[in-house]
Amino acid sequence: MKKYLVWSLFLLNSVNLLAQQRSKFSTARDLEKVLAYRPNRPQPLILAHRGGPEATETENSLETFRHTYQQVPDAIIEMDVRMTRDSVLVLLHDDGIDRATTGKGSLKAMSWAELQTVFLRDLRGQPTRQRIPLFDEVLQWGAGKVVMAIDAKPDVDLQKVMKAITDRKAQHSVFIICYSTADAIRLRKQYPDVWVAVGFNQADHGETLRKAGLSLHHLIALASRQESGFYERLHRDGIPCTAGTYGTGNLDDKPIAEVADEYRKIVKTGADILTTDRPVEVNTLFKK
Repeated sequence: MKKYLVWSLFLLNSVNLLAQQRSKFSTARDLEKVLAYRPNRPQPLILAHRGGPEATETENSLETFRHTYQQVPDAIIEMDVRMTRDSVLVLLHDDGIDRATTGKGSLKAMSWAELQTVFLRDLRGQPTRQRIPLFDEVLQWGAGKVVMAIDAKPDVDLQKVMKAITDRKAQHSVFIICYSTADAIRLRKQYPDVWVAVGFNQADHGETLRKAGLSLHHLIALASRQESGFYERLHRDGIPCTAGTYGTGNLDDKPIAEVADEYRKIVKTGADILTTDRPVEVNTLFKK
């Protein structure tokens, strides 16, 4: 009888644990609840550019992703995907590995084994003990738990990227940044429900995309800071829009106290997603 009670308690605890660990993003509807345009969104979505590393952290690393997620659980984690000479998908922003790692040369000319001999540098340029991560291990960490913005560089096979995503059952945890309308259309033919993000330089670009054959369903507009009319036009089509605040001379480059109201103004003007290098600080600006 005692063994029966112990076994029953074990099963009950296991069921409770599984319920607690249920994927936050397991269906298309789960992802829609986060990304779809909402006119009365209480605060903007925060997109952590390259994971949002601090000065002593590394960009595009699992360690930084985990740290950002711990501080801003609802942040979108953006990452850059590249492919090695032997077709292994890894994370790094530049093809040249000199800036972000202790190595030298072109990533696409190197094998995965060769890349494993180098270490990542933090934003100050200091070497760390962290390695270039595999895309697969990042998917394994984030699938069902966090929204990931996948920036697959132009020479990377998007079909291979999507296979890696679906193999990890992460298709409801991602959106794909596309560098061309043709890429987005090809992707949608095989994956009709996938969220894609494309660049918008004009407010009526949605009409151009529609005429080219790309549905505006599950579409995100990537843009720099814009006027209210730009956002209003996109919102009429149900398209959420980003506003980038990173880069030299932009808001992220200035003391947060001096430009706090500027971030708030961007959102008040109509931006839905703030793409920033400092997600933790920017997120606090919108906490009530």
